[in-house]
Amino acid sequence: MGREEFSFPGRQAVLDASLRLQLVRAARCDDWAAGRPAQIEVQLFGQDELELRDWLHDRCSAAEELVAVTSTRHQTVESFVPSHRLNVELVEAGLRMTSFFDPSGGSSAVTDFIVSAEEMPYYVACGPIQMKLIDGERVLVEGPVTDDGQRGLMLIGGAEAVNAARQYLKAVRGTAIRAAELRHSEVELTARQHLIAHQLSEGCTDDQIAERLTLSVRTVRYEVSRLLEVLEVRTRFAAGVRYARRKPSAG
Repeated sequence: MGREEFSFPGRQAVLDASLRLQLVRAARCDDWAAGRPAQIEVQLFGQDELELRDWLHDRCSAAEELVAVTSTRHQTVESFVPSHRLNVELVEAGLRMTSFFDPSGGSSAVTDFIVSAEEMPYYVACGPIQMKLIDGERVLVEGPVTDDGQRGLMLIGGAEAVNAARQYLKAVRGTAIRAAELRHSEVELTARQHLIAHQLSEGCTDDQIAERLTLSVRTVRYEVSRLLEVLEVRTRFAAGVRYARRKPSAG
């Protein structure tokens, strides 16, 4: 089962924005450990995944809006399915959801599952820090780890945490591709479009493509524009990712 490797443009901006959120999280963990739990709710878990999912369900099912960033690095399709089912249940109940999944280093099978999820508000994006912003008022992040090995989730309120989460989400959105754009479908590409799409999958600029293929920059820009239309994607990065993930028979 292959691993997904993505070189997201804008990754550094995401890392910079994540630092502020990490600092807020660390400070709230210290507050909790010192017995200063103002605007903090911490839930500790052992190995009971069902308890964790029930707790998350209770917090999310009462919300009207949820924006989430999730890494697939340690996920399998089997471990992801329960979370997906919960997402479907919440969306069908009327929750306004946007879910960004960072596939970097994760299983290609999980990315395929996310891409194939019909009618779900799923995006592929750079998002190294997992979090949920609930109703724009509370931030759910990884909580403290106790001396006996229990891990925790932490729900934080207050302007500092919410502002940090929003800045992080703004940066994450800047790297996002709608998952449906990466869905495979048979398309006919010209020989030149195959060459250019391959260059895009390697993150090349128009100038670099022009030099490599001995074309004018103007021609490359035209071909890239046409390629986006054929592949039905909005950005050159999405075109490169979709081309890189194509089935062998599409080449």
